Amino acid sequence: MSDIPLRIGVIGAGAIGPSHAHSLQQVPQVKLVAVCDMREEAAAGLAKEYGVEAFTDLGEMLKVVDAATLAIPSGLHLDPSIQVIEAGRHLLVEKPLEITTERIDRIIEASEQNPDVKVAGVFQTRFAPIVSKLKSLVDNGLLGDIYSGSAYIKRYRTQEYYDSGGWRGTWKIDGGGCLMNQGIHLVDLLLWFCGDVSDLIAHTSSVGREIEVETQAVALLNFANGARGVIEATTLAYPELTQYLEIYGSRGTLAFSNDKLIRMDILDPTSEELAAKEELVQIGDELEAERENISGEVKAGTAVPTVEMGHGPVIEDWATAIKEDRKPFVDGAEARRSVELITAIYESGKQNGKPVKLR
Repeated sequence: MSDIPLRIGVIGAGAIGPSHAHSLQQVPQVKLVAVCDMREEAAAGLAKEYGVEAFTDLGEMLKVVDAATLAIPSGLHLDPSIQVIEAGRHLLVEKPLEITTERIDRIIEASEQNPDVKVAGVFQTRFAPIVSKLKSLVDNGLLGDIYSGSAYIKRYRTQEYYDSGGWRGTWKIDGGGCLMNQGIHLVDLLLWFCGDVSDLIAHTSSVGREIEVETQAVALLNFANGARGVIEATTLAYPELTQYLEIYGSRGTLAFSNDKLIRMDILDPTSEELAAKEELVQIGDELEAERENISGEVKAGTAVPTVEMGHGPVIEDWATAIKEDRKPFVDGAEARRSVELITAIYESGKQNGKPVKLR
């Protein structure tokens, strides 16, 4: 495996592009060398901040990089993704990979036609220490047979948030609201822990904000393994509540967010499981202390914007996958799963709760 860092270009200098650029600095296997944005001033500004080359033409940037990260609005991902892949460059795409399964399938098809190219989605919550440790425990029988898995996503977004970008809150570019935009990470985790959903019924509504997409959604899920579940999501819950998963099975119950173990009650736990619970609580306490420290720095104006919920591990896995010639942890097929479920919820919601089968 070569020790030479991969040359990376960031596509998009808007809302999330600076976070990609910052996170790339934290990963030794990669080196940011370019920024591309059709807005010349935006590209030049971000490029100057990191001392790299600015481009307004993606094709020209692809001549000087080994790989690119895509940080533009969700419904615009398809064309640049295919352009990057067909140029033989590796690609890391901000969530969601695209806003429909049909578009995602076109990205996957392009990657299959260029098998040396590694395509990954940014689903950083899978890499969170609490989440990854719990996944290992569940896979090793912590909960026994899983009976139920639910996701609760109660966020808060003001009208000003939606007004800050003409694409926000639109079906065409944002692709959805509290599920596709704010909730997709927890939807991804729910599927990762509990498996695929076979069918569902859902209700959605757009109330409280002047936008096209949903501000509320409730779905009843039947999983392929026989488990049942609920997804409850909103962007109207002031001042935001804990976003968490709740899973129970034949041995007990888990409730957790990406940075906190809320409960872990297990029938006749082993000594290893008890020790794991203590470790998980400690990790959560350390993350809380770190978050308070960052909050203090923000108030003092000294904080450096990090993607502390972690683009770093995603980038590191992607870079390692490139160098080891293996699949990234969240490849195109994995990134597709959450969009498939969310769009099925939209389909049911638009038909007043009509049952929708996924498989």
